[in-house]
Amino acid sequence: MGPYSLSRIRCRNCMFVWITLSVFCCTFILMITSQTDPFVGHVSENQPSRTTFGSFLPFKKKKTVILSWRRPWGYAWKGHAEGHTVGECVLTYDRSRIQEAAAVIFHYTALDEEILPWKHFRKPSQYYVFWAMDNPAYMRNNENFHPNHFDRAFINWTMTYRLMSDVFYPYLGMEMAKNIFSRGRDFVEKNLKRKEKLALWVVNDCELLRGSKLRMKYANALVEAGLPLDRYGWCFSNKQAYKKLSDEVLLSYKFYLAFEETQNCNDYLTDEFWEKGILMGRVPVVWGPTKMTVARLAPPGSYIHTENFESPAKLVEYLLYLDQNDEAYLKYFDWYINPNSETKRIQELYKITGEELLCRKLIDNPRRKVTGDISYFQYGQDWGKCIEP
Repeated sequence: MGPYSLSRIRCRNCMFVWITLSVFCCTFILMITSQTDPFVGHVSENQPSRTTFGSFLPFKKKKTVILSWRRPWGYAWKGHAEGHTVGECVLTYDRSRIQEAAAVIFHYTALDEEILPWKHFRKPSQYYVFWAMDNPAYMRNNENFHPNHFDRAFINWTMTYRLMSDVFYPYLGMEMAKNIFSRGRDFVEKNLKRKEKLALWVVNDCELLRGSKLRMKYANALVEAGLPLDRYGWCFSNKQAYKKLSDEVLLSYKFYLAFEETQNCNDYLTDEFWEKGILMGRVPVVWGPTKMTVARLAPPGSYIHTENFESPAKLVEYLLYLDQNDEAYLKYFDWYINPNSETKRIQELYKITGEELLCRKLIDNPRRKVTGDISYFQYGQDWGKCIEP
């Protein structure tokens, strides 16, 4: 073989090596920049792209879908915003997404219409959630609500203010709880300096329920016994005047009458206690929930319960004493500064609640469960106490 032939062979070999290297480099670059694995095919949205070298590229994780079947009472202004996110979940009212929903929430008014989800689609892994925040007395006597169409193994989980619910959904939301339980000595000292007025009560329901009438009767007895009580709301024809009060005035009250519209409803402690009482730096004076209920849900030493006094007059006497004794009054704020183990338990109770808790339960792949008798869950334990037969 002559020199010319050898030269041609060497040239061909160089060309082959050059082409091979070029193909390898191009393939390598494409694998890195592409969102598709060339050896597997299209990568789904919730899976990371990978290279043959095992390196992972950033990806957008698909959020778990929670469908709310209908807005409460069908009102467009009720409920969460469309597409609202909680944790790793997204909330929607778009029924066309039912096939991708991990859970479907039913407000207790959601099945008033005859558009029923099981006539459309229900996959075995899907959780149906019963949601109610109103107390049983209101639901039974005012809404005339009978939850029998939620019975017969239709519902998996319950989501209410009751501690026995599968998903605890209290009136004290997560953000408000974080605000309240982060307070300390500075807040207590500044709060006391604002206090110039004694007691406040805002009420818009005067006689809707039996409890509405009883609480009005008790409040009137307090005034008759000498309590300087500023009263606002529809019941006193001055709701607009209340809206005009400055923050300075609102923060100046020492006590708030946290009087619920019902008596003896299990675990029913609303924003009357939390928002209008605790959040505003006032000591709630509680009427309606039993002492046991409040003890399960609120920090010890943070409130005054009417059941601890033999008469409205005795309660007034005690409130007037606290008004003149800062040291005794400040004891109702000691839980901010020196939280005991029970206060810490209460704080933990409100850390993860509502839709956020529902989302976490869904992601944790819990065991299947069926709640066969929603009627008993909603009314059984409160019948004859919170609800009048």
